Amino acid sequence: MATVTEIKREPRNQETINTLEEALRMVRDNPDASEVFVLAKIGDDYHRLSSGITDLMQLVATLELAKFDALNRMT
Repeated sequence: MATVTEIKREPRNQETINTLEEALRMVRDNPDASEVFVLAKIGDDYHRLSSGITDLMQLVATLELAKFDALNRMT
């Protein structure tokens, strides 16, 4: 007779939680951290959270680089 082994699965959002915890550690450990921008996909919707943004053009350039990186990961 075969035995049944319990399968333990991590919640679907565990990787996201780990990423946010790492970002929080980085901000807490660096007093020079001054801005944060988070884009979270929940279901089919995206939710944006951010602190005050002082240099909008720098943020736009950074988002363009992130977009380029994401598109490269698709290939």
